[in-house]
Amino acid sequence: MVLRTPLYDWHVAAGARLIEFGGWEMPLQYSGIIEEHLTVRRAAGLFDVSHMGKLLVQGPSAHAFLDGLSANDVATTPGRARYTHLLREDGTTIDDLIVTTLASDRFFVVCNAGPRPAVLAWLEAHRPADVRIDDLTLSHLCLALQGPEAPDLLQRFTSVELRGVKPFWGVVLDFTPSEGPVAVETEGWGSAVQDALLAAASGLESTPASGGARFLATRTGYTGEMGFELFPPATMGRGVWETLLGAGVDVGIRPIGLGARDTLRLEKGYLLSGQDFTGTQTPLEANCAWIVKWDRPFVGRAALQAQRARDDYPRLVGLRLLDRGIPRHECEVLSEGLPIGRVTSGTLSPSLRVGIALASVDRAHAPHGGRVDVDIRGVPHPAQVVRPPFL
Repeated sequence: MVLRTPLYDWHVAAGARLIEFGGWEMPLQYSGIIEEHLTVRRAAGLFDVSHMGKLLVQGPSAHAFLDGLSANDVATTPGRARYTHLLREDGTTIDDLIVTTLASDRFFVVCNAGPRPAVLAWLEAHRPADVRIDDLTLSHLCLALQGPEAPDLLQRFTSVELRGVKPFWGVVLDFTPSEGPVAVETEGWGSAVQDALLAAASGLESTPASGGARFLATRTGYTGEMGFELFPPATMGRGVWETLLGAGVDVGIRPIGLGARDTLRLEKGYLLSGQDFTGTQTPLEANCAWIVKWDRPFVGRAALQAQRARDDYPRLVGLRLLDRGIPRHECEVLSEGLPIGRVTSGTLSPSLRVGIALASVDRAHAPHGGRVDVDIRGVPHPAQVVRPPFL
């Protein structure tokens, strides 16, 4: 059965074009992918990405548990978030995750929609007795407010100083719809807000005395722009969504679909689970060696060390086309007419107006600056190997 987010009826009423993605019926676009893409680059866009998996992992050994399954180290400081890969023993990636530390024994894990059952099964198979895993995917939304105007817009509704929040840190927002700006404090991840968070029944929201809502927000996103991912409970989600869209008219905010989300992430070289890696690649093959923290034990470490020593694996590189071609997923990459790899993600960049792609190619053709061809419908198009991001 295809799932729907609590905002499904809103998307239908707004005229969104809907598609099935990762087992969910989601908005692909509202006004058009290029227009929505440029809105996020120039102003602010609001995405309903509530299809993303949202897991609460807690217990005395929760940190050791997650850290031992993660290519990157899991933070111990409350508020810190980490991008990482969940690995099998052979070093291949089950999914890429963002793990936010709520407390020394409490962690919020965001995974992709399609792999969520596999992620849950893997975690449960390795879970120690003193760790509990709660799947909050259906009970909580994920709203991504992204773009240069996003922090100032969100600031109108919270006393938490947002400009001071660094990338990959979280805060607890006291989201209070009001007629004027909320007085800004510098509490951030202060003890009072953290205590309120931890005291909440689900561990992720509560109702402050002043009204409104209090919920987790992380300085993360999939666009490369300033912005936050907000995690209100389903009962509060539509109010937060409509408040932000209504208040942001003056800065040009629009609802944004998954189509523009894909072109935005590709311009920044961000990976798409199930496409740029499909469960058979390791972090080294997916251009994510930078996340691997080698000086600690974790599942898959021995396999990655052996692969790194052999240095014989394909590389994920960026390609920038040198003519008017548009590369697409599964296009063959050629060198002197011979196949050397395939495009994993490709598009015409709305910002740059040139074709860009991520491609898995053999080691010999991975150095940046090299020239290759991309076979687009039987016609070779010249491209240069570049280092992402493209923008």
